[in-house]
Amino acid sequence: MAVFVLGKNKRPLMPCSEKRARLLLERGRARVHRLVPFTIRLVDRTVADCALQPLELKIDPGSKTSGLALVRTRQSVNAQSGEITATAHVLQRGSR
Repeated sequence: MAVFVLGKNKRPLMPCSEKRARLLLERGRARVHRLVPFTIRLVDRTVADCALQPLELKIDPGSKTSGLALVRTRQSVNAQSGEITATAHVLQRGSR
């Protein structure tokens, strides 16, 4: 699962892995901002310093529960055939 990350000004940045979040906390580069959902706040980065990727919130309305997923999509083009391939990577999922 991914850990939510906030910048120095409490603006959202790209989520990171649990291992990276643990290393940032150990090195003193981040502080715990919230426990549920677990969110860290970087002490030395702002939104202007970071490259952000497009994210989508996908909703699956079920009959008893609804599913939510935070997804990063990436498109790549095959140089020889010109075929476009879309890849989705789930960063966070949950149900309500």
